[in-house]
Amino acid sequence: MKKLKVFDLGNQKSDEGLGTALEFIIMGEDSIAINHLKQLYNSTQNSLVKSEAANLLFDLYFTRSEWSQIETDGLLEEPSIEKSNRIIARSCGMSEPPLYSFPESPIHTPMKLSFSGCPTIEVLINGKKKFFWLDTGAGMTVISSTLANECSMNLLKEKEMVVGNSTNQDLDTDLAFIHSIKIKDLLIRNQPALVLSDNLLEIPLPDKKGNMVIDGIIGWDIIQHLHLEIDYKAKEVLIQKPITKENKDRNLFFCGAPFIKVSSLNEKPLYFGLDTGANKTHFGQPLLSKLDNLVVENRLIHAGGIGDVKEREIQCINYLSIQFNSQQDITFANVRMMLSDFGSFFTPDGVFGSDIAKDGRLIIDYANRKVDVFR
Repeated sequence: MKKLKVFDLGNQKSDEGLGTALEFIIMGEDSIAINHLKQLYNSTQNSLVKSEAANLLFDLYFTRSEWSQIETDGLLEEPSIEKSNRIIARSCGMSEPPLYSFPESPIHTPMKLSFSGCPTIEVLINGKKKFFWLDTGAGMTVISSTLANECSMNLLKEKEMVVGNSTNQDLDTDLAFIHSIKIKDLLIRNQPALVLSDNLLEIPLPDKKGNMVIDGIIGWDIIQHLHLEIDYKAKEVLIQKPITKENKDRNLFFCGAPFIKVSSLNEKPLYFGLDTGANKTHFGQPLLSKLDNLVVENRLIHAGGIGDVKEREIQCINYLSIQFNSQQDITFANVRMMLSDFGSFFTPDGVFGSDIAKDGRLIIDYANRKVDVFR
């Protein structure tokens, strides 16, 4: 999905209640946030507040696949919401919902890292063996146009349907519904997916003098329904059906993308996105005003993402130390500035890449709003 507008988290005090909704989201209380936003959307006379309430409400419904609520609340006709997103929501609402069939035992499947550091696993797409990225930074699952043709998928084509890439470019996309995705004994049926042209799923590799070709991407729309463990050291992925339990130590929330609550070493709250499709952690502009003694330099490096990798001059922090939880500090070296928005509604302090669990294990359990890292 194309990214929505992004705001500074600290500037939501006099917003007629948007900040309150965001606080509920950060606490993992999405249902309360939805009720609050519905009231705000229907009652406010402030056009900007109404617009942002609509976009945030749409985001929450979208990630919960509550297509009928999007229509009932009039959001399919709300002009402040990107046309692409409304087209996708309308189409999903007219289709059968995805169906997940989990095996009784956890699935263990080998994992390889792409040249860019993203975990990839073998999947069967309508019976055809492919290798897909596991990318929490992708809002929706993605397949190549070649794969869509190979599987004889019917495509929804709309001129106004675009997706935003990691450098804020708009890329043309189509929509398809995958009949079956199999990851070992996990079966997912009728999964919506964005379809991108093959050239947009090729990433130049300057050091290798060639391109990295991507068959497809397992996005957050699927990952949020799994208990997912990525073991970077053992090069293995474990998948099982999530079991909801009482959890007072929530650190994961969704606001247009997955975010983790962490803190600085002096316990100042920080909010970082989670993007396993990125090989390295990046920092956002708000971080510079929150942490002292950061050494920032401009460096010329190859950077970008799908459809746009080139040499860029980017600000970099030599070393960045984060308190992931009360018992775990993590230090990153050579941290680059984010090139694009991540999520929606506020500007994060940074985005964690796959290096957060380098030589260790990353556990994502959205059902319990929890992320753990073992290094």
